Amino acid sequence: MVDYIKIGQIVNTHGRLGELKIYPLTDNPLRFKELKTVFIDENSYPIIKVRLYRQMVLLHLEGITDLHTAQKLKGKYVTLPRSKLKQLPKDSFYIFELIGLKVYEGGHYWGKVCRVLQPGANDVYVVQTPDNKEIYLPALKTVILKVDLTKKRMEVKIPPGLIGEESK
Repeated sequence: MVDYIKIGQIVNTHGRLGELKIYPLTDNPLRFKELKTVFIDENSYPIIKVRLYRQMVLLHLEGITDLHTAQKLKGKYVTLPRSKLKQLPKDSFYIFELIGLKVYEGGHYWGKVCRVLQPGANDVYVVQTPDNKEIYLPALKTVILKVDLTKKRMEVKIPPGLIGEESK
């Protein structure tokens, strides 16, 4: 069974020739320009043209040549097989790989990564604690010591003052 990864969501159509307006689920929408084919509902669609439009990606796909056909795809996700994802540099991870990782500091279990924020200078990993509180960890090498995707584990060193005494 192929594992498909969401790379964008079809939010609307663009024009009358079946172009799709995609909200990218990537930190680098330019990656769409490197693709030859995308998948929607596990069906393969060769890419005819890619354009960036504001914060959106406009895709013209083979087989989708009119507004009526394009409108049927609104709300669906554009995906790629996991095997086709671009190889990231060492110590870089896709967001979907981080979600669900168990976070530890030494032997202390803090919770699981529930989402990743991208406010600017660096990502922030949001950890949901067992008592449903949230801890915000900056994605810095001084804080995130080790990520082990195989063991679904993240080892951290929480700086003094980052977490209130009530969370400890």
